[in-house]
Amino acid sequence: MKLKFQLIVLTLASVVVAQSAQIGAPQQGSSVAAGSNFTVMIEKPNSLTSSQDVAIVIGLAPCGDTACPDTRSKLGEILYQGTFNPQYATPPGALPPHQNFSLQIPASFAPGQATLGVAHLSLIGAVMSPSLETFNTTLAITNVTSGTSGTSGNTRRSMRILGNRAY
Repeated sequence: MKLKFQLIVLTLASVVVAQSAQIGAPQQGSSVAAGSNFTVMIEKPNSLTSSQDVAIVIGLAPCGDTACPDTRSKLGEILYQGTFNPQYATPPGALPPHQNFSLQIPASFAPGQATLGVAHLSLIGAVMSPSLETFNTTLAITNVTSGTSGTSGNTRRSMRILGNRAY
């Protein structure tokens, strides 16, 4: 009986992991100036299990002098909330299904490290079981006038968007 229970738990865990979305862009550690526009690409690889995407929320939270906040409890300032409808790129096969979101960092956002957090709600399987996942990446927010981040002194680096990837 115990072995059956463990097998069921492992199967359910693998189904949930197979539904995971992820941040395709911007990359970890990218610099973005306060007040500027940037693109967030959320990828959702294919899965053998059926799923229906319901919504996504993208937020930005300052890290301050301590560790960056856990996105399971704090998304920070909401930059987007709404539908999530990942599609294949043209030509197909170049990228997994994804959706690009054109967002703007508030001009008043404090320079320094910040967490770009995402909450993704989907319905999984034939019984449409709800699944909420959170994931994040860390960005360096720079001051648009001085070109430096508040705590690290790094110089501002422009982020170019080429095709569906940020560089």
